[in-house]
Amino acid sequence: MSDYIQNIRQGNHTSFEIVFKLWHKKVYGYFLKKTASDDLAEELTQLAFIKLWRFKHTLTEDFPLDVQLFKIAKTTLLDYFKKLANDERNLKIYSADLADKIAEQSLQFDINKQLEVVLNCLPPTRKQVFVLNRVHGYSYKEIAEKLSISPRTVEKHISLAIKQLNGYAYLPIFIFLLDLLAK
Repeated sequence: MSDYIQNIRQGNHTSFEIVFKLWHKKVYGYFLKKTASDDLAEELTQLAFIKLWRFKHTLTEDFPLDVQLFKIAKTTLLDYFKKLANDERNLKIYSADLADKIAEQSLQFDINKQLEVVLNCLPPTRKQVFVLNRVHGYSYKEIAEKLSISPRTVEKHISLAIKQLNGYAYLPIFIFLLDLLAK
């Protein structure tokens, strides 16, 4: 076997093929026992032999080839399980983030619907002035210029809108919704 080690280290494909044929079933059996999956055992077997070839320069004559091959197989299996655990952890994080985003979007949709209901209680101009001021943050002067009305009229519309909304039970929710939208 030490001839095979030396030949594989030198890049001899024939020696590698012989080792593959000699040890394929045993390595496959090892993986099958550990994973209970034919497909996975075959895939891991291929990976182990790929690593054997890729890291052939690390082979040593101090240990038998089968010992070195099964050490590679063991690390291949451990790498697979680490990747599996990492993928599962990432999937859980992604699922939690997605659930949070869906809940946030649902809440935002509900907020927007409630806001629409409350604002529809106001006359059109008053609603427009109120939305420009409280939702979009325009100043009285900016609203006056935009709508071609006086700043005093804007102030009056805001005052009347607040008084009118005070009569509704929605006002605490409405104020909360405005604060959320402003953020």
